[in-house]
Amino acid sequence: MSRLNNAGGRLRPSASASQVIRVHRIPYSTNVERVALAAGIKGIDVEWVDHDPADRGAIVALSGQELVPVAEIDGDVVADSMRIVERLEQLRPEPALYPEHPASHAMVAIFIDWFNEVWKGPPNAIDAERAGQAPDEARIELLLLGARSLTPRFEGMLSAHRYLMTSEAPSAADVCAFPFLKYALAETPADDVEPFHRILEECLKPADDLPQLLEWVRRMDALPRA
Repeated sequence: MSRLNNAGGRLRPSASASQVIRVHRIPYSTNVERVALAAGIKGIDVEWVDHDPADRGAIVALSGQELVPVAEIDGDVVADSMRIVERLEQLRPEPALYPEHPASHAMVAIFIDWFNEVWKGPPNAIDAERAGQAPDEARIELLLLGARSLTPRFEGMLSAHRYLMTSEAPSAADVCAFPFLKYALAETPADDVEPFHRILEECLKPADDLPQLLEWVRRMDALPRA
């Protein structure tokens, strides 16, 4: 069933069967889905703790900030979705999400930084603009054009690989990008009140001329989630 509308040689420790990994979340969070996807790929069980998006006091008390996901792992409190993914990689190295070769590992890290700091820039700015008292529609249109100009880059990446940076299996780059790029195909559920997700749809659709991106979305959507 589709989830599009739902929420070797490595000497590193492995997650024990008795270890409890607790992750705090809110419904429909794209960043939470990164963790769910990474844990599902690795076969790591997660104890989810649900919170009301309008009441994040317990999240602030735990982590000192209000964003999700926040994970409790081995007594540590870890905020930021991709930092949590890195921690899961340390706990259970296989199947690997980060390439072992230093150059390939660095390229995945560079992609993640680019995606978070550059690709997400326009939709974040649109979200902030529309949250203001008098949104600048001309600026919003320019931001939409900027976002849409970046989308063909993913199609180009997928012309060489089944996944964004690898051929055989997804990497952390796919985990990072999928919960956002899925809106090239996904419809925001009616009970999802987060306007950012509809902004992602605006930035990514229509994507009919990006068949490899859409096929990648379907391929990623079929992967397991924790």
